[in-house]
Amino acid sequence: MSNGAPLPPPGSPLGSLAPLGGRRFARFHNLILVATTPSTNDLGRLIVERMLAESEEIRLTAIVAGEQTAGRGRAGRTWASLPGALALSVIVPWPEGPGRVRLPIETGILLANGLSSAFGIEVRLKWPNDLLVSRRKIGGLLIEARSNDEGEGWAVIGLGLNVRGTRADLDAKGLGEATSLEACGVAPTLLEGDAPLDAVLTILDERVGEPCDEPLPDAYRAVSAHAPGDLLTVADGVRTHTGAFAGITPDGFLRLATKDGDETLVSGDVVLF
Repeated sequence: MSNGAPLPPPGSPLGSLAPLGGRRFARFHNLILVATTPSTNDLGRLIVERMLAESEEIRLTAIVAGEQTAGRGRAGRTWASLPGALALSVIVPWPEGPGRVRLPIETGILLANGLSSAFGIEVRLKWPNDLLVSRRKIGGLLIEARSNDEGEGWAVIGLGLNVRGTRADLDAKGLGEATSLEACGVAPTLLEGDAPLDAVLTILDERVGEPCDEPLPDAYRAVSAHAPGDLLTVADGVRTHTGAFAGITPDGFLRLATKDGDETLVSGDVVLF
């Protein structure tokens, strides 16, 4: 019998303190919320290192920060989160085998499709990890992985997603190449409270870390920011490569048709497209 106090959400021992109204997800076993952290990926790596060292089972886990003060992008670059942006990382299994190298592109495809559906916008994936709307960056991925001596592996998938900020706001801050859900005209009801986080966690909960249902070249073609024949310049930290976009390989590597023949790039940043 109730004494008049509000009952906790079904399945949640935290009552009114439960995030997302106490909602439970099908695959996420843990949801960690922190007010502020330098980097959700760094926090995820600390959790993985500790659990592997203690031979503890690591469950699918999401780490969400209210504020990320020292986020990182690829090659150690700074990822500066806009006010109201989502900053989260997901710890997922990293099984042995050739599928390990496909995780980054598979995650990008999953998010491009999922965000497009959830928010009614067309999100494209610039190889290998930038999420774009109308050629402006709305989010990005950083995936870091490791395995122990027994071959057990885990990956930490970091996602930054711009939620708030009108076009005028972004331009005033010198962020002409960036965009946000708000600037893309997403319905205000989809941007209120925990709604953006709920949507993103729902997308990831469905199949993050799972292989695509179709060959990667076909799956990527549907969300690619690059059209066949587009001239791309890619920097890999050592040199730059210029050629016509020719799709990706079955493992998610970039294919360029250059004047010296076809090139396959395992990693790099598309700096001109």
